[in-house]
Amino acid sequence: MLTFDTLRGNQELKQSLRRALAVRFPQTILLTGPVGIGKLTLARILAAALLCPSAEPPCGICNVCRRVEQAIHPDVTLIDLQDAEIKVDTARAIRSDCAVLPNESARRVFLIRHAQNMNVSAQNALLKILEEPPAYAFFILMTENASAILPTILSRCTQFSLAPLTAPELTALLREQYPDRSADEIQSAAAAAQGIAGNAAELLSGEISQAAALAAPFLRALAARNEMEILRAANACLPLTRRQFAHVLSALAVSLRDAVFAAQSLPGVLLPALEEESRTLASHATVRQLLAMYDWTQELLTRIDRNQSLPLLTGCLAARCYEYLIDPTL
Repeated sequence: MLTFDTLRGNQELKQSLRRALAVRFPQTILLTGPVGIGKLTLARILAAALLCPSAEPPCGICNVCRRVEQAIHPDVTLIDLQDAEIKVDTARAIRSDCAVLPNESARRVFLIRHAQNMNVSAQNALLKILEEPPAYAFFILMTENASAILPTILSRCTQFSLAPLTAPELTALLREQYPDRSADEIQSAAAAAQGIAGNAAELLSGEISQAAALAAPFLRALAARNEMEILRAANACLPLTRRQFAHVLSALAVSLRDAVFAAQSLPGVLLPALEEESRTLASHATVRQLLAMYDWTQELLTRIDRNQSLPLLTGCLAARCYEYLIDPTL
């Protein structure tokens, strides 16, 4: 059922959107946040809310809401080219389509995923319709990297940022959605997912074992302070997709956090699959070195959303971590 409760967490954001729907909703909004955080889910919720005839939309049960949820409502158009570049022809097609009056409702809603993939010509072409949209047209853009959007587009968007779920929120969600998974599996997925439900779902579908298998030799090479093995372990990630490499980085970050706790004799292991590697590393690195490497993995996670090349990211991972290990000031 498509209601605001469908999106977990983000209570303040949902309250703001409810208030906007009750008064005057912006015709162009931009939803920001990393992959898997729920931007498309929220976009569909808002599309249903804009079309739903109930007093408190979206009700989730009317014919309009059900068809928006099933992606078959004629007045909701989704533009989703995955990771492909969005070219000017697509933007022109959106403009032409926008000139057509609503089919059934009083409004039309255009959902544009991965808006950062619009090239400059496409953004300039889309700008013309965003400057003076028909009264019935609403645009919901979604992006993992708002800095890739032209300032002229951003100036016409009302931006809303989605926040990661808290650890208890994500753990509760996973227990509800995966009742057959063990407590360790739920805990590991929740820890490595960085508060992003989509990441956790992928990890539970089998990628957590792959992420741990690739993170383990990197952690062992760090403990040995072997520069060549560190580079080899990082380069083993080159055949991965960006999303898969993000899971490896997340596993490394959680393991480094576990190593910090182990170094300080504190209880708590978030990633049991890499507990041995985390404890070994804790005995071969200082807490400051572990924290520096943890911060660096978090920084690389943000760079993935900026479309930096995977060879560059893996090289940066290996080089900077080794620098921290040999830095006498840490």
